Amino acid sequence: MFRKLFGSGKAKLPDISKWNEIGRDVATNDCAELEAFHEGKSKEPKLSEDTRGPEMAEEVLQKVVALNLEGRGHEARKIFDPAHTPFITELEKGGRGLTCCAILGSEDYLVQQGTTYQDNTTWRVEGDRAYEIPNISTFSWSRNRQFFAVAHRDGSFAVGSHFGDPKAEQIPAIPGSAFVPKDLPDDCVAKFAVPADNHAYSRISISDDGTKVLLCDEERGVMLLVRVKSEWQCRLLFPSVELGVEEQMREFWEDDDEFTPFFDMIHAALSPDGSCVALGTQGDGHHLLSLTEDGQCSVFAHLGYLSEYPHNACFSSDSKFVALNSCHFYNGVTFSSELEVARGLTIEPYEQHAVQCILNDYLRVYASGYLPSNMAGRRDGAFLLAGSGFAACVSPDGQLLWELGFGSSAGAVDVCPSTGRVLIASYSGMLHVLDPSQKQSPAIFSGYNVPKELGRWVFWDRLERPIAW
Repeated sequence: MFRKLFGSGKAKLPDISKWNEIGRDVATNDCAELEAFHEGKSKEPKLSEDTRGPEMAEEVLQKVVALNLEGRGHEARKIFDPAHTPFITELEKGGRGLTCCAILGSEDYLVQQGTTYQDNTTWRVEGDRAYEIPNISTFSWSRNRQFFAVAHRDGSFAVGSHFGDPKAEQIPAIPGSAFVPKDLPDDCVAKFAVPADNHAYSRISISDDGTKVLLCDEERGVMLLVRVKSEWQCRLLFPSVELGVEEQMREFWEDDDEFTPFFDMIHAALSPDGSCVALGTQGDGHHLLSLTEDGQCSVFAHLGYLSEYPHNACFSSDSKFVALNSCHFYNGVTFSSELEVARGLTIEPYEQHAVQCILNDYLRVYASGYLPSNMAGRRDGAFLLAGSGFAACVSPDGQLLWELGFGSSAGAVDVCPSTGRVLIASYSGMLHVLDPSQKQSPAIFSGYNVPKELGRWVFWDRLERPIAW
């Protein structure tokens, strides 16, 4: 079912009898250290080293694959605890990480393997089997789980009540010319490079009423699709003159015959009620835009970032709060702001304002979501901030509820109130299925108040097909 990593198999097999014991000793120590750190009993956690090597990991993997071949994949973790660190040697050789995920039902998940720059594959996991779904670029639920939006590989879209809805509304692809700001001065229009018709949608969001779809394109910008009466219309939100593209053009006027806006680390989020958009790029953000019912936009606020590069945005499910992350290498700072209190403000970078409540000061957030009150155990719910190696669940007022060390950089998260489950898809190629209502016991992962991992799926190109663990 997979290509062996080490030799022909004739060499002496590594001893895997202490696989669980070693991993649990590391996790138990790390959880105690992180608990002391987060509760103010120590200044810095002293995390242990996982000494399980790649040969040991490979032998365990063979056993897990064998169980999957026998149709017993979900029994694997009863014998071998899952892990990340022992597989790093193999992961460093490259591969396609997981970049999008959605919970469709109990034991029913949709997950995408590969970035916009790679040949990507969309998988559906149902029970103990995984199979490919063709013609999908990216996808997302509305926060209330009443609408499901899909971007197809040809750039067209579908908006329905669920994945695969035969009655879904069909929306044609957006041409590159639609991503040229309409209010540019004539001399700027002549210099502006018209984007290609090819798309690179890294994120799609849909409002709770199903009338607005936000598209984040890594090569062209941020576009809003809005349904006015029975017709879908386009509204370009970024680049725009109001957000400084003319000044950017004139600053770099002589560099090339044509000008292409800077889209490094472009990100965007739509509030569930469809009234606000948060967006930014590496050198420009955090911008909040107010939306009318028909999709007309105006600047709501500019909130300064608190570390180098704006990187991620997420709204609370009630659309009252926004969380904004900026990164510094693999670290970063995330703050939350109450929207109505922040209305009209312009805050300079690195100047923390009273409206900016620090949620986390160590994660570069790659993916984010929101746990409703019934899943967070808090009246206001909590932001889920998934970064490099760790995910933190934090209330809007900054209380850390739990933290999980899942190992790699996050690619996507999904939160489903009806099943009570959380997905974290990572660039390690692992899809983690969590139940935050339960605590992990025994300790097999680092973290704080660690939620129970019900299972995970491993999507590696060296495997003939994904495996359950």
